[in-house]
Amino acid sequence: MLHLLPHLVTQHTARLWLCARGVDKAQLASISLRVNGIEAPVPVKDWQDFPPARSSAWQPMGAMPLLYQFLDAGPLQPDRVYEASASLGDSQPARARFNTLPGQLGDETKPLRVLLSSCYFTGNRRSRLASSLFGQLDRNGLRPHLRIWAGDQVYLDAPWYEFAIKSHSVAELERLHSATYARTWFADQGLNAVLPQGANVFCTDDHDLWNNAPHPSVVARDTSDPTKREAWRAIARALGQTFQGDTANGQRFQVPPLDFFVLDARVNRTDERLFSNAQWQQLRAWAAEPQGLGVLVLGQPLFERASKRRGELGDYRLADYEREYSELMELLGRATRSTTVLTGDVHFSRVTWSSFPASATARNERRVTELISSPLALVAGGQLLSVFGDWAAAPAKASLPARHSFSGTTMHTDESLHSAAECTMLLEFYRRGQRVFCTVSQWRLNDLDASRPSFRREYFLGISQ
Repeated sequence: MLHLLPHLVTQHTARLWLCARGVDKAQLASISLRVNGIEAPVPVKDWQDFPPARSSAWQPMGAMPLLYQFLDAGPLQPDRVYEASASLGDSQPARARFNTLPGQLGDETKPLRVLLSSCYFTGNRRSRLASSLFGQLDRNGLRPHLRIWAGDQVYLDAPWYEFAIKSHSVAELERLHSATYARTWFADQGLNAVLPQGANVFCTDDHDLWNNAPHPSVVARDTSDPTKREAWRAIARALGQTFQGDTANGQRFQVPPLDFFVLDARVNRTDERLFSNAQWQQLRAWAAEPQGLGVLVLGQPLFERASKRRGELGDYRLADYEREYSELMELLGRATRSTTVLTGDVHFSRVTWSSFPASATARNERRVTELISSPLALVAGGQLLSVFGDWAAAPAKASLPARHSFSGTTMHTDESLHSAAECTMLLEFYRRGQRVFCTVSQWRLNDLDASRPSFRREYFLGISQ
């Protein structure tokens, strides 16, 4: 069986994920790919195996053997709908559909539509309603240009009683984690009908590995054993790279004046660091851009105090990594352009912003706005395991030194979006002259009968330089 789904799509290219399950390697040369009816090459040499043949941390058992590759289709035309199909012999072809990005950001009559989601647990029976909710947006003429998955697309450490109470062999971990991805990507109860119907951008977070990864966690008993913890991490990383792509490096794309940067703060995390040197280099270059308006995708919120929690139950926040968090916030606070942060993780949705007055280095007022959308389908025991608990406003001040650029500003939370409901968030970006806005709509799983969002409001994001 073949599976085809779009990953990052730009104005002129589309990265397509092609997966073959139960296909003999001798048949790979017979697989064909067509984009809008035009044949696209499928290089036989580019097929990769899951599980990998060998790993320094675990001996793969082949619990879910499959072959996959990422193909870059193009050249394409901006702001157009494309249909893609992959075929093998007389079997049913795998089909995908996507929109290329517009060349420029339009006004409110032609917005850039981005769907922001995080925290999706297939063990929740309501998870299958996500497919209906996404389809409802399409029927309402609100089909997004891309979907941003901001972390916890899978819960490899759930249900909690399986991993908090029981211990497992490495072979069992491979089987269980592979089954979780199979339910999410391939089953009707998961995202099988959703992912092929548009561009997908992935940023992982802790449950794509385990709660509070890479640190040991009492709700993932096997991680208390250093050998099994490394094996779990290797399995999770291999699965993440196979299905979600290698998020260890930043992804950058633009719809001018919007300048998107996807920054995974989990896969390279250590005891002391959030990002690798390569990620820092990409981040500094992106933050130093004087033109446009930045859009930063993260797996955890920025506008939080340090948790000061120590131990093995909660998930450390970005602010708990004091040195790197301070530098990240300094880059945004000193930037000459406004920034919008898109994130999830916390099992509630929220809109928060800070304002910076015009200065000698920035001629216009700047804003840093954070939009949180979480959860899409709540994990079993999610509220009990969450450091944050129920909905909470952002702190007025961040956990930063007194002379930090953010210490002179206040974080404002819009109390009108006070929601811990299962939902997705539709973001419609547009411009009026040099002023950039976003209309935020929250669509809850409970809104299926209403066929309208539970919340909708326009926010000013900043002036494009």
